[in-house]
Amino acid sequence: MWLSDKPRPQQQLARDLADLLHVLKPDSFLVFARAFWQTMSREWNEIDRWRMDKYLYLVRLYVQEGFVYLRQKKWEEGLVEGYVGIMEEVGLNVRDGKVPNGLRYHVVDIYVDELDKADEKDDAPLEVLLAPLRRLGKESPVKSLRERVQEGLDNPRLEDWAGRREHGAESEEDDDQEDGADVQSAGTLAHVGADSDDDFGGFED
Repeated sequence: MWLSDKPRPQQQLARDLADLLHVLKPDSFLVFARAFWQTMSREWNEIDRWRMDKYLYLVRLYVQEGFVYLRQKKWEEGLVEGYVGIMEEVGLNVRDGKVPNGLRYHVVDIYVDELDKADEKDDAPLEVLLAPLRRLGKESPVKSLRERVQEGLDNPRLEDWAGRREHGAESEEDDDQEDGADVQSAGTLAHVGADSDDDFGGFED
């Protein structure tokens, strides 16, 4: 990444690096993700302004593909909790002075958007995944960072997302009610048919 100067090679290399997540088993995924965030945290302040854009893009892709990986694993509870723990430890850490605020600000800015993109079926454990962001917004000693988190949580995209989830839940409930009504109707018709058969004595000769 450091010596890649042209935009297209930079972007392709960033994609290739982020795609490495998808060849890993869950345990290795968590180890690799932690190593990535620790490395970015350690080296962030050494990135000069001419190279910063490509690393901002790399971080965005890692946030994005991290969520995609969790989705592909059907948001498995232990895996999600492990990944959330990594974000609380590094990317969205509240007080560790070794984590640069510049990295925190960038993750805050992209977190909700990338999670929304990854949650194609609106079935992600939203509150669990947003917990590191909410905690940072409440406990960070930096006022401007708390305000930035609040801006992220006030994102209209998050409201639309919640609305889609609520609508989807209502649709499923309506479908269940319709299925129940159909079953009840079928049972009633079957009962009426049986009674009719009992009452019918056949034709007289």
